[in-house]
Amino acid sequence: MRPCILALDLGTTAFKAGLVAAGRLAATPVVAPYRLDHRPDGAVLCDPALYAETALQALAGAARSAREAGLEPRAVALTSQAQTYIPVDERGRPVGPAVVWTDDRAVREAAEAADALPDFAASAGFTEPSPLQFLCKAAMRGRREGHPARYLLLNEWVALALTGAAYGDDVNQGMGGFMDIRTRAWNPAALAFAGIHEGMPAPCGPAATLSEPLTADAAERLGVGRIPVHSCGNDQSCGAIGAGAVDEGAGFLNFGTAMVAYRTLAAPAAPAEPWQIAGISPLPERWFLLGVESEFGNMVEWLAELLWPAEGVGTMLEACAEGAPWPGVPDFTPTGGGRCSLLGVGPGVERLGLGRAALAYYLGRVRTMAGALWPQGLPARLMAAGGMSRSDAWLGLVEAELGLRPHRADAEHAGLIGAARVVEAVRPVV
Repeated sequence: MRPCILALDLGTTAFKAGLVAAGRLAATPVVAPYRLDHRPDGAVLCDPALYAETALQALAGAARSAREAGLEPRAVALTSQAQTYIPVDERGRPVGPAVVWTDDRAVREAAEAADALPDFAASAGFTEPSPLQFLCKAAMRGRREGHPARYLLLNEWVALALTGAAYGDDVNQGMGGFMDIRTRAWNPAALAFAGIHEGMPAPCGPAATLSEPLTADAAERLGVGRIPVHSCGNDQSCGAIGAGAVDEGAGFLNFGTAMVAYRTLAAPAAPAEPWQIAGISPLPERWFLLGVESEFGNMVEWLAELLWPAEGVGTMLEACAEGAPWPGVPDFTPTGGGRCSLLGVGPGVERLGLGRAALAYYLGRVRTMAGALWPQGLPARLMAAGGMSRSDAWLGLVEAELGLRPHRADAEHAGLIGAARVVEAVRPVV
C-alpha cells in the first residue's frame, strides 16, 4: 500500500482532516464542526472532551478514506489555531473548560503586560500584548482562580488525547507571548509576569521534531497502526508551506475565516503595525511576518446570506465584480464582534452597492498589508488559498488592486498539505 500522512487542522469552529500522499491531498478532507460556549461576559469556552472527541472523529473519517483509496497512514500531522488553552492537573486531567483564543476578557492583564514587558514587539512578535494571547489569559486565570498544575495549548491537548503525552512546537508557543521568538527559548520576564514557571507549559521543540505513538485505543479506533503524532505549527504557517511559500521573501495570501498576508523570512522580525504578527516558522531557520484582518470570511458570508440568501458567496462575488472599480459606494468598516458600520447609505443604494462596499474595504486591506510586507515590490509569485481563493471573480479583483494576480494553491485547505510537508522534512515517510 502507498504511504500517506493523516493531517489534522484544529480550526476554531471545525476540525478538518485529510490524507496527504506524495505532497497532495488524496481525498476530500473530512470536516467535523463543533460548537463553542459564548458567555455574556465575553468568555468563549469549550469542553476539552469535545475537542478530543472531535479530533478522533475527524481522523477516523480520514483513515476510512485512506483504506478506501488503498493508502497506509504512517504519521499524524497536527496544525492548530493558536492561543486556546486547557488548564490541567499533574496527570493531565482538565480542571476547567478550555479558554478559546477569541475570549477577550484579559484587557487589564494586557495593559499591565505592556508596562512590564517593554521589549514585547521584538521578543513576542506582537506590537503590544493582546487580551487574545495565552500570556494575558494565563495571567488572568492565575489572579482570578489560581494557576493549575499545567497549561496546555490546544495542539498539546490533542496530542495528549491521541498519545497519552503532552507536547507541542515552538511555532504555536511563539505566538503566545511566553517564548522569545529570537532565541526560541522561554522568556523569564514573561513567565514571571504571569506567575508561572517553565515546567507549567508542555515541552515543545521545533515543528514536528517531538512525537509519540498513538495509544493502543486511539490506533484501534482509527484502524491504523501505532503511528507517530507530530505537532507541526500554527494553521497560517502550515498554509503558507502547503501553498509553496517556503523561500525567504516568498508570499502567501489566505482568504479564509481570516484574511492573511504572510511573508517568509530568514531572520526574526518585529511588527510595525498593530495588525501585524511576527513569529517562528515551522521550517528550519525560517521566521515569518504576517498581516491579518480577522473577521474577513465571516463578514463576507454574513453579507452573502443577507443580500444573496439563495445564491451565496460565489454569486455575490461575481455580481459585485462586474463594472469594477465602483465609484460612490458606501463606507464599510468592521467594528469587531461580527459587526460593522456603514456610512453613506441612502436612497438608491441596493444590495450591489452594499456588497461592493464590503469588498472595497477588504481589497484596500489586501493592498495595505501586502504593501507593508513587501515595500520593495511584490514577489513574482504570490500564492493564495482559503475559500475565496477558489473564486475567479475575487482573484480578479485582487489582481486589479495589487497589479499582480495571485496564483491559486492546489488545494483550498493548504494547511493540511503544509503540516504533512513539515513532517516529511523531519521524518520522511516512505
